[in-house]
Formats: sequence, C-alpha cells, structure tokens
Amino acid sequence: MKDFSALTEEFTPMIHHIIRSLSIYKNKEEYFQVGLIALWESLGNFNEEYGQFSNYAYTVIKGKILNELKHHHKYEIRTEPFDTFLLEMIKDPFSMYEEAFAIDDILTYTEGLTLNQQRWLLQTYLENKTVTEIAEIYQVTAAAVKSWRKSALNKLRKQLIFPL
Repeated sequence: MKDFSALTEEFTPMIHHIIRSLSIYKNKEEYFQVGLIALWESLGNFNEEYGQFSNYAYTVIKGKILNELKHHHKYEIRTEPFDTFLLEMIKDPFSMYEEAFAIDDILTYTEGLTLNQQRWLLQTYLENKTVTEIAEIYQVTAAAVKSWRKSALNKLRKQLIFPL
C-alpha cells in the first residue's frame, strides 16, 4: 500500500469535490481536515474484498463530512447567540435600573424632599457626581452632602415601602 502523503495528494481533489458537492462554504479547511481523517481511517479499515479503495474512501469521506455537518447543525440550533441586551446586562448588572432613574421618574421621587436632598438626588443619579463633586458645586462640606444623602434615602425608603 502507498504511504499516506502520496495518498493525500491523490485524494485531495476528491475531498474538495465532496466539499463542493455538499455546498459547504463555511469552515472549508475544517471539513477538509475531517476528510483527511476519514481518508486515514479508510486506509486502515479497507478490505480488498469489498471493491476498489477509491470507492470505499469516497463513501467513508463523504459519510464523515456529512456527520460533521450534522453535528455542526445540531450545535447551531441548540446554542443561540446572546441578545445584545443580555450581553449588556452581564457586563453591567446595574444597567437595567437606569430606566428607573430616567429624568421624569427621578422628578417623581423628589416630591417630599428638601431642596438640598433634591440636589443630591439629581446630581448623583442624573449627572453621576460624587459626594465631593457635589460639595464643590454647592460650596459645602462633603459631610453636609452625606447628611443630605442620608436623610434623602430615609425619606425615599419610607415612600417606597407599601403598607400591607
């Protein structure tokens, strides 16, 4: 029997023909490798009683490539790509709460808060300012802004708790 490198050169056109006949246009190199593996296996399993080697090799190669196509198809059906919204949720789990803090919604939360508490709420959630940045804007200490925050959060918690 021939060595495998000579056999590969001889059967390469056949493998490409099988790939074209199956209308494979993605991952051609991968299917070519599957064809080479099938050629190797057919060389080891060939029995001269069954006929010519080329016919046997063609059948084995085509069968292995069809099996690989079936596996890829099954995989593509069972695994769906993530929706972009889900990917954003995974990257930033707090992004789904951003809608709750839209301008109109935040203005409804400001009812019942003092002017300083409203300043803290709007600066924090609309403009993403830190305590020290808010203190610099209103020319007060950071402790004062923290006090605004604490009292605002207490009032908001009381507003959001529903009686049973």
